[in-house]
Amino acid sequence: MKNILLITAAASILLCAGCADKAEKEAKPTFLFWCFRKEIQQQNYHVPELKTPAQAAYIQGRLKSIPGYVDSSWNLENGLFTVSYKSSEVRTMNFEEAIALSGFAANNRPANPKAKIPDGVK
Repeated sequence: MKNILLITAAASILLCAGCADKAEKEAKPTFLFWCFRKEIQQQNYHVPELKTPAQAAYIQGRLKSIPGYVDSSWNLENGLFTVSYKSSEVRTMNFEEAIALSGFAANNRPANPKAKIPDGVK
């Protein structure tokens, strides 16, 4: 009898639990195990070799092909690339890997030495 009460109490607590406020629930969040989170996330990537708009446009073109990509911007002064993405479709590591595969180091991931960067970009 005690086990049934314990299981019922645990199930009731799980059903009532939540970890987001009303604003997050209304902003088209992702629902995962009674927890709401923002669907559109942003992540900054430090790309030390990012010096020209042509390089940034090249990287942005590569990132657009990733499912879940929403938008991106760059800051040439600081060598930062900011990517907005849908958190339920893609992870931050995918963008870091795409930048590295395009021939540029990103965060602590080295550039792929076999990457062929078009003329006029690097």
